[in-house]
Amino acid sequence: MQKYSLLPKEAKCPVCSTNKAHHLWTVTSKEAAQHFVLAEKHPERFADLVSHIEVLWGKSTCDVVRCDNCEFCYSNPYIAGDARFYSLAYIYSSYPTWKWEFQQTYDVLNKRSKSNLKFMEIGAGDGAFVKRVAENIVPKENIFCTEFSVYGREQIEKFGVKCFADDFRNLSNPELMKNFDAVCMFQVLEHLDNLGPLFQKLNWLIKSGGSLFIAVPNGSRIEFNELNGALLDMPPNHIGRWNKKCFEIIGSQNGFRVEDYKMEDDSFVAGVKEFAFYRLLRNSQKSGSFENQVFKIKNKHVFKAMKMAAFAVNLVLAIPVFTKKESRLGSSQWVHFIKTND
Repeated sequence: MQKYSLLPKEAKCPVCSTNKAHHLWTVTSKEAAQHFVLAEKHPERFADLVSHIEVLWGKSTCDVVRCDNCEFCYSNPYIAGDARFYSLAYIYSSYPTWKWEFQQTYDVLNKRSKSNLKFMEIGAGDGAFVKRVAENIVPKENIFCTEFSVYGREQIEKFGVKCFADDFRNLSNPELMKNFDAVCMFQVLEHLDNLGPLFQKLNWLIKSGGSLFIAVPNGSRIEFNELNGALLDMPPNHIGRWNKKCFEIIGSQNGFRVEDYKMEDDSFVAGVKEFAFYRLLRNSQKSGSFENQVFKIKNKHVFKAMKMAAFAVNLVLAIPVFTKKESRLGSSQWVHFIKTND
């Protein structure tokens, strides 16, 4: 993909409800499934994923559009992947030990003078962030998490923190209502639909004057990747591409104001490596390509060696492209909301 179509499109924005948008690209259910599971390597799982994506969308194609008003980029239909989708799309899950957005949130929490804080992390992975928070900011008994992954949940509860397996939007325990001084969601929001009920539940969980921290991918970085041969921001995994204006609108609709907003700075070395790897993965989705042939190799030692060779080729080709990019293309953006109503 070298450019977006940018054709006018009628679609209702999930953030601001504007009906006018511009079309970026269209993907078929087979192309979406190939993004997650190579048909050449796992044909049965690929076929199951194609069928399930079509069930989610109610058809065999999905558009990605950009709202003319708030510039929210979203899938149309705006439908998130469910538990079956993720069980088919991903065999293994990996969790970061520490991230830029973790540090931004940790620094704010660490400045709080209030004792006995109540804190919740939604989609807490294996608990890397809450383990650090529990060291000297919030006692374990005041921390709650949600996490779908069985492994992640086990690690969190082994640490001594309460972790719910349920979707946080389904939580109804009376003791949780207006219970939390701070709630955070790291790289979660872009996976979720039904934004109205979602932010209403966040409002329900957080005390008046409490904080909501959200981190999502950097939309400018995604656009750069898509227009330069790297991975597409593929639905129904990622279904919304956020920006500061979107956060301000959704916050005002649901009793939150933006207290702070930051974009992660770019690291050239880390950035070009990630870009090269994403180009490698994108190329691997093209049947018959060199990268596609590499990913079909069954011998793990041969596969590892050939994957490194394929990465090296993509890295050499990626450096001149990545060098021409605009600045401020770090991976994440971070927003700190304050709840303003009760």
